[in-house]
Amino acid sequence: MEAAVRYAVVIILAYLLGSLNFSIIISKLTLKKDIRDFGSGNAGSTNSLRVMGMKKTLLVILGDILKGVAAVLLAKPIMGASFGQLPEILASIFCVLGHTFPVFFGFRGGKGVLTTAAVVGCIDFRVCIIAVTLFVIIVAISKFVSLGSIIAVWSVPVLFALFYGKGGIFYICFGVLLAAFVTFLHRANIKRLREGTENKLKFKK
Repeated sequence: MEAAVRYAVVIILAYLLGSLNFSIIISKLTLKKDIRDFGSGNAGSTNSLRVMGMKKTLLVILGDILKGVAAVLLAKPIMGASFGQLPEILASIFCVLGHTFPVFFGFRGGKGVLTTAAVVGCIDFRVCIIAVTLFVIIVAISKFVSLGSIIAVWSVPVLFALFYGKGGIFYICFGVLLAAFVTFLHRANIKRLREGTENKLKFKK
């Protein structure tokens, strides 16, 4: 029973941390408006950049990274080292779910890319660095944030497989689950990419 309670604490804490959607929080605090009423309607960093500009978006990025880091780093002390990889994986999954379906904001959040990067970075910084580098290269070449996000997130399970082999089966499955979830959330973007109507990120001051 004690283990079940600890698992419940990890899951609930991670979900609540994930539900702190900083795109919504920053827009309401600084603009007195909800970011979801503007631009693409998505409560994520890309829409924040388009609507609020770089300075406010940096606060969004910092907040969404810190909540992912906190969720993962708190999991092991709560569960104990004897539970292996599962606490971190559960914390990561529910933090991303919280970001996407935030209980504090009517279950309408972002697409989880930045939070995914944060939790993956806590599990293995090498995987995060390579995936983020791939994201930057794809976006720089194509100007499509959605394309960079999808390709980068699918690189995560591949990188886990390369670094851990069969011994990292939990990490690999975790990576596939997150990649499939993020891809599903980008289904409208994928349709626009196919139709040639997807918005490009404009690099301007």
